[in-house]
Amino acid sequence: MTLLEVVLALAVFSIAALALVGTLNQISEAAVESQTLLEVEQSLESLIDEYGKMPQMKNLEENIKARADGVAYHVKVEQVKDLKNKEGLFLQNMFRIEATARWNDGSGVIELKADSLRYAGAFLPL
Repeated sequence: MTLLEVVLALAVFSIAALALVGTLNQISEAAVESQTLLEVEQSLESLIDEYGKMPQMKNLEENIKARADGVAYHVKVEQVKDLKNKEGLFLQNMFRIEATARWNDGSGVIELKADSLRYAGAFLPL
């Protein structure tokens, strides 16, 4: 009878241990995915800042090849012509900067976009 109780206790313990290992594995995968997403978001923000501070803004499209992290970027800068302020006046020299990141996380391709409006004369040298 004691042997049966020991075997039963080991079976219950092993089932609990397997569930714990599975949960720890899911937590580590979520942490890696979260870290990757944070790095991509920061890179998109940096790209928008970089292209938004160009002294001479103009319409352009540029592809940035994937680096060691496997993330490829696409940046598109285009002038916005139909943007109005509260008084109904058209805003001149406004550009939309759109940055897109694409990478494969093993389960498929993920795409993340960010965009911003910038005034072309905001960062002219004095």
